[in-house]
Amino acid sequence: MILAYAIIFLIILALLLRRDLSALGQISYRGGWMFMAAVIGLFFLQAALVIYVPGQTLWQVIILNISQIALVLLFLLNYYVPGAKLFALGIALNVLVMLANGGWMPLTPETYHFVHPDRPVAEQTRPGSSRNIILPHSETNLWLLSDIVPVTLPWRRTAVSPGDIVLVVGVAQFIFQTTAKKKDKLLVSQVQG
Repeated sequence: MILAYAIIFLIILALLLRRDLSALGQISYRGGWMFMAAVIGLFFLQAALVIYVPGQTLWQVIILNISQIALVLLFLLNYYVPGAKLFALGIALNVLVMLANGGWMPLTPETYHFVHPDRPVAEQTRPGSSRNIILPHSETNLWLLSDIVPVTLPWRRTAVSPGDIVLVVGVAQFIFQTTAKKKDKLLVSQVQG
């Protein structure tokens, strides 16, 4: 969810900075409209069969992780798009910690209590409407890559992983590098070249 908030915030910021948002629609992706349909479809698949369905079934774990790996591959196919490499890295970091912990993103009881102070905490369970599993720090593999960064927004609390932060940076690179005005793009290419 933090990624959706970041996208909205960054687009509003780009509008305020008078960036050329029409450039976002002019990017050519490998796979064209099928690429975008696949990305949207994979997010829908996760939401419909994993996030909003209670339980911890093997099928949910398989769907969640295969769809994440497919997203990494889709972004790597489009490596030349600004932010694509960061998207792939962020998703890969999340998949790595999830696979190391039974296929779900680990969240410590303390972090869960920060996010939901009014709800009871039960270890080894999956909270509703999430891809998390509540695990103590001592039982979490690759804890540093899990949802360990508490975030307080004006309307809610949440926790994000380092992979999520990399995804947000990838979104920022995509929006701001793609929407740069021509003289800005020339300056960026001179600095990189």
